[in-house]
Order: sequence, then C-alpha cells, then structure tokens
Amino acid sequence: MCFIRALVRGMTVFGLSLLPCSVAGLDDRWSAFSQHGVNRGEAPKSSDRLVVILALRQRNLRLLEDMARSVSDPLQHNYGEYYSREEINGFIGPSEENVKHVREHFESLPGSSIEFSLGRDLARFTCSVLCVEKTFNTTLLIQKGRVAPGNTPIRSAAPIRLPWLVAQALDGVSLNAPLFMPPRPRQPTAPAFIYQSSGRKAPRIRPFVVAGDQFVSMFFVAFCKDELVNTDTLEKGLCTSRPGPSIIAFDFLILQAPNNQKVVHMPADSDVLGQSAADCGNKSGCVQFNATVGDVMNFASTTIRLRALFSDGSASSFSDAAEVDAVWPMAYTTPRALAKFYDIPIEKPLRHPQSTISVAEFLGQYYNPQDLETFFKMMGVRSWDTSAKLRLVGRNEPMAGSVLGGEAQLDIQYITAMAANVSTIFWSVPSIELSTRQEPFLDWLMQLADTDDEAMPLVHSVSYGDDAPSMPSWFKQRVNVEFMKLAARGVTILVASGDDGAHGSFVATEGTRFCHRAREEFPASSPWVTTVGGTQFATAIAPVCQYYASDVIVHCGEAGEVVCTSAAGGGITTGGGFSSDFPRPWYQVDHVDQYLKQTDAPVPSPHKLGFNASGRAYPDVAAVASGYPVLMGDRLEVMSGTSAATPLIASMVARWNEERLQKGMPRLGFLNPLLYRLSTNNPEAFNDVLMGDNRCSRSTCCSHGYSAARGWDAVSGIGSPRFSKVAELVTRENGLASSLNSIRPQETRS
Repeated sequence: MCFIRALVRGMTVFGLSLLPCSVAGLDDRWSAFSQHGVNRGEAPKSSDRLVVILALRQRNLRLLEDMARSVSDPLQHNYGEYYSREEINGFIGPSEENVKHVREHFESLPGSSIEFSLGRDLARFTCSVLCVEKTFNTTLLIQKGRVAPGNTPIRSAAPIRLPWLVAQALDGVSLNAPLFMPPRPRQPTAPAFIYQSSGRKAPRIRPFVVAGDQFVSMFFVAFCKDELVNTDTLEKGLCTSRPGPSIIAFDFLILQAPNNQKVVHMPADSDVLGQSAADCGNKSGCVQFNATVGDVMNFASTTIRLRALFSDGSASSFSDAAEVDAVWPMAYTTPRALAKFYDIPIEKPLRHPQSTISVAEFLGQYYNPQDLETFFKMMGVRSWDTSAKLRLVGRNEPMAGSVLGGEAQLDIQYITAMAANVSTIFWSVPSIELSTRQEPFLDWLMQLADTDDEAMPLVHSVSYGDDAPSMPSWFKQRVNVEFMKLAARGVTILVASGDDGAHGSFVATEGTRFCHRAREEFPASSPWVTTVGGTQFATAIAPVCQYYASDVIVHCGEAGEVVCTSAAGGGITTGGGFSSDFPRPWYQVDHVDQYLKQTDAPVPSPHKLGFNASGRAYPDVAAVASGYPVLMGDRLEVMSGTSAATPLIASMVARWNEERLQKGMPRLGFLNPLLYRLSTNNPEAFNDVLMGDNRCSRSTCCSHGYSAARGWDAVSGIGSPRFSKVAELVTRENGLASSLNSIRPQETRS
C-alpha cells in the first residue's frame, strides 16, 4: 500500500485500468426512463425542465478500493493519511475520450446546459421535457394508476437510445425532477372516534390510550343502568338525569404482560377525573372522561378494562380488553435521557474549528430555525453558538408537495443538542430521482465530490433509504463507488438501516405474501457506509428476564436496550439483513460467520427467509430509535425511527473527532474497520443487544426475520457504543494501537 501511495502522489497515472466498471446490462443502465408493465397516460408539460445526472465511466476502481481500505483500517501503517480531492480525481476520473464524446453530444443541444463535476466523472444535464425526449430519442409520458415502490411517475414510451460512443462512455443516467416535484399525497387522517350511544353496560374506552413513563392515560364514556350513554357532568352526578342508580366510581383493571395486573379505584369526582364533550352519534351528545393511572410498570404490553360502580351497590361488567390498543409505558427519549444512558457529555461544547457535521435532507423536507432555540430551552440543554454556526447548502423552504419535515426537524434538533456548538450543515437536495421516485443520491454525491477538502463536513448523517431490489443495479454500484471515494478522503457517512424490518416496505404496503423473502435497504447495504440500526429501552434485556414458572418469576428492573420493533411498542422495526448486490467486506467476515453459525437465535433457513448469506451484512452499530419528542411548531410530536438513531451516532462521532483533533490526531473517517476491530478486542466498549427480532414491519408481522444474539447480529450490529469507553480508546494513540495489535491483520490486496 505504501508503494501505491508513492506511485499516485505527485504524478499523473496513465494506463492504470485495473478493474472495469461493474454495471449491469444496457436495459438496467437506462431503467431511469423505462420499465415494463406500467400504464402510461398523458404527456408532461413540454417546457418543464428536468435534470439528468450523467455518470461517466471511471478508471482504476480496484486501486481506489485498496486506497480507501488502507487509510481506513487501523492496522495499516498509513491509517488516517487520507487522500485529497485532487489526488482522487487524478486517477479515478474518466478518460479524455469519454469526456469528449459526452461533452460534444450534450453541449450541441439548444436550450440546454451541461455542468461537469471537478473530476468530470459526473455531469448535470439540464433541459426541458421536449429536449430530453429529443436527446434520448424517446417520448416521456406520465405513469397512470398505482405507483408501486421502484416505479416512477414519468416513463418513456420506448427504450431510450444514445449514440453508441456516448452510451459506452456512461455507467448510466439518473433522471431528476427538481422543479415540478409531484405533490405529496394527502395523508389520510383518522376520523374522530364516535362512541356508541346505547346497548352497553360496561364503559367504553377510546381505543387510543396514551402511555408514558410509568403511567397510562385514557378517555372513556359511561353507560347508565338503562344501557344508554351518560350525558351528565361530574358536577351534576352521572346518570342522575334518568331513572335508576347513579354512577359513583370506576374500577380500572390494568393488565400487563406477561403476568402483572392491578385494580385502581377512582371516584366519579371532578377532582379526580377530567371531562369534555364527546360524539356519541346522538343529537344531544355525551360526556367523555379522562383518567390517568400511575405507578404502572414500564416496558410491558398494557391493556385496560373498566367497570362502573353504581349507588345501589351494583357494578357493571368490565369492558373488553380487545377494544383498547395495547400500549407500552416508557419514558420519552430526550437529549438528557440519551446523555445519561450513553454517558455523552452534552454540556461540553465542541470548539475545534474542524469539528463539522452535516445532515442530508431530501424530498422537499425543511426545518424551522425558530423551533431550534425553543427545543433547546424545552429540553434543558445549552445551545451555545449552535444556531449561529448552522449553515445551509441548497434550499430550506417549502416546495410543491413538501411539508414542514418531521425528518428534518428530528435530525437537526437532536444532532445539535447532542453535539452542542458543532458547526452543522443542513444539506438539502430537494429534487426527486424518478427511477426510484425517491432520493437523488447521485445529485447529492456530485455536490460532495466537488466540495473542497477544507470545507467538507467530517461526518454526514443520512436518514433516508430505498428498497434495494427495486433500484437499478448500475445506480447502486455507482453510488457505492462514490461512497468509496469519500472513505478515501476520510469522510464518515452514517446511514439509517430502515424502519420496516427484514422484509422492507413491501410487507407493510402489500401484505404477508412478501414474507418469504428478505428485502434489504440501500444505501444501508453499501459496504462503504456505517449503517445504524435501532433499539429501544426495556427491562427484558436477557432471556432470564422473561423467566416465569410456578415457583420462580424473574423480573429485571434495570433498563437496557433491546431490538426496536413495532411488536413491542417501538413504533418501527429496525432494518437489517444481507445485501444481494455487494459481497461481504473484509472487516466483518469473522463477525458474520459467527452469527450465521450461532445457536442462540438460529438464522432462518433459506426456504423460510430468502437472503444472500455471503452478502454485505448490516447494520454495523445501533442506538435507541424509539420515542423521540420533536418540536413541530407549537407542539411536541413523538417520533421513532432508525432516522433518529443515526444523527445520535453522528453526534458521538463528531465528539470523538473533536477529542482527536484537539490532540492533533486525524479524523476517524470511514468507521467500520475500526469499529469491528474494537468490538473484537474491546467488547466492553459496546452494549451487546441480546433480545428481539425484526420479523415485523411497522404494521405487519411475518413468521421469520433476523434475531439478536451474542456478538454481532443482523438487527443491532456490534451493539450500541458506550461513548466514553470508545472515546478513551480512539484518543489514545498508543492505547489504540496496543488494543488492536493483538488482532492478526488480514492480508491486504496489492
């Protein structure tokens, strides 16, 4: 590796084409425009402008891989000696001949423009719909009917055609629509709940129950002895307007899995219960009551039954527990709660001028700057100069179809709260990539490729991803190469693992018939990013914590982490699995082999869950992903997702970089080789997640998925970092070296 560095530094490399670009066939390369089996309707407006990202073929990709590996692996002698933008562009860029063919073809078109990246391996071609049709010899039509994942709202009526020399110069093309993003579909709102007005004896609890830290809160109506809904207030006396006994109290039966229950008695008194008008489907309306029950066990599936007690000494039957959605009481995940659990010094500001972090935002998401200071005040954390050091790249404003983004608000509020005073860039790419109808990753990566080394944020948090099998192969391969280039430059990329378990969004949208196959996410499955899975707080953190027998019942009182799953109140289910596109990288070979062979929670057989066992496995690390209060204007909304865990890990990396920079050490760069080696030799630096699985999506559960196990697993990676312990290891040069030297380095390709 030293020879390669000496070879490429300070001179132009000619004739080194060690590995031809790995892409699929022509049909796949042009799938940004056409796809079989879709219905096409009317033509788009011919004057609307489109952006086409042209990906030119690159050279020396094997050399690039070796370079990125050598500066990222802590056992290599040139670890941390990162390459500059100019050095990479000098030998990765396309041939002069290919640049000439592309430039001559696309520059000749009137009313268009083409802008090459500094390395000339990416270009942004902008022109009208009519111009695109003429350039690519096709007709664009708006897709009709249901748009399934992987489809696009605009397709070509026939396969596109380019001159042979131009086509051979390109890996592929990515079609973007920055100026007429399709309107975001109106989100369905659940209709207001209507209580029935008669025919019941037991009270009726509204199905949605609010749960928090050791409490549950519910709304309900009561029924009188004549089985008509009560219309009287607490002050007047319940059921006093009709013949028969009045209601004087209620018994709440709190049922918690697996074997806990309690009865709470509350008088029908305005000092105890709240009350408000409700809709019971009758003209006179009715009165609903609000009750909060405390001293409830956290982290347990909880349902409620309720009965009314009458003045004549009788009682109604208990309501049906099935009428109430199960909830899991637990504390909300605030910055201070995260700081306490992970031992993150959030009161300590970052001060090094090179301490920088970026959040990538797509799909028209934007944040409200005024909410940021209010959030800091509400959460009791100091803002320092965070707001003043927050910069914008792109646009932070409403677009057609965009809304105040919960994703953007979550990212920016938590990443700046956990890494106080860090220089933060809100990197917005508000267009949409039409082949996936999702994020324009190549557009964003072209911007990063052109960013000067001194201006490049050291850490990038990416809370977005797509269904990998639906994406063009060439697109995934090329995005992966761009990540490899960033690794060689010493840039950390953190990507969320997804929120729909092992099977992805297809199960959530299409049903359990997709349960037979695992569907990985991209770019989470790229081997050149650090992928972050999701956990949630719980007390059942080991198998013994769920032990129940006639003579022994074990309950673990200390909260820890389990796999985040919708089946246990996590709101989402962490993504994780194996790539069908990329082989298993060198840094995780032993970890994944052990997981596939372990018997704690055996991996499903291929006929039960189809996946590529030899592929890149993810996630790499994990963090709490459930129950984040996010300020949205004038109210808090609770959100969950690996998109919450990712900025949390990014803030940790920014702090580790800060401590290294203060000591004159290089930034951490691509993390995975270091993290996996640390997990082998210093397992105490990570919280090993032992319980849970990802067989469910956000809304639907399959029979099989991946499960947590001791060591690395396909739901939580190597576990969650113990911030201070990792900080201690990565900031002691001699300590880090001695910690890793006992691990035999794997052979490096030359």
